[in-house]
Amino acid sequence: MKHINIKYLAIVLLLIQGCTPEKNNFFPSDINLKWTYSINIYSSYKNERFLKRIMITNAKKDKQNNKVELSKLYSDGSYYTYEIDEKKKTVFRKSVVLAFNEGIVEPVQKVVYPDLTFKTNEWETQEQLFLVKGFQPPLRNFKPRTRFKMKYKVSRRNFQFKSKKKSFEDCIEIEGKGNASFIADTRSGPIIVDVTNNEVLCNNIGLVYQKRSEITNASAFGNMELKKYLINQGN
Repeated sequence: MKHINIKYLAIVLLLIQGCTPEKNNFFPSDINLKWTYSINIYSSYKNERFLKRIMITNAKKDKQNNKVELSKLYSDGSYYTYEIDEKKKTVFRKSVVLAFNEGIVEPVQKVVYPDLTFKTNEWETQEQLFLVKGFQPPLRNFKPRTRFKMKYKVSRRNFQFKSKKKSFEDCIEIEGKGNASFIADTRSGPIIVDVTNNEVLCNNIGLVYQKRSEITNASAFGNMELKKYLINQGN
């Protein structure tokens, strides 16, 4: 009888362990945690590439009740502050201080991730043109300041991602699509821009890869592509 009870107890324990949800952390908030990225921006206008590295540091963290206020310092001097609601699992961008004068057209305060558990499979957010605006030679000193709605969806879950000879476990892939238009010359029609943005986030690491494309139908602006790779993460 004792052997039977032990057997049942073992089964119950296994069931309890199997039902315990895994703790996912796709937006780590530990203070002083650092990420170093390699960024490759390509322009079809003159077949040019722009290469750089950037480091992001969790510089300041405050917690009140179920909300964490987290500030991230970029190596170019920019400063972003987010609010993480641990109960609702949302990431909300509260403020941005940029180290350059381009500014932000999209709302500074906005929800970045509506659900860090990513049970919400699809969502929509406001974005703006970044590549066409910032890295193409301006047409008669014109820089488009268009914002638009980007539709995101989760395309893959719980997969292994390999990049730059590194392997990451328990990852999730997000795909975004949107389009915008602007008029650079009143003598011609609007310039259409198709925007795609793919991100891979991995558990306990955060963003490990990003590919963003801004495709235009105008030779004066061309097509732009950004690829961002995680090189290193740690304290």
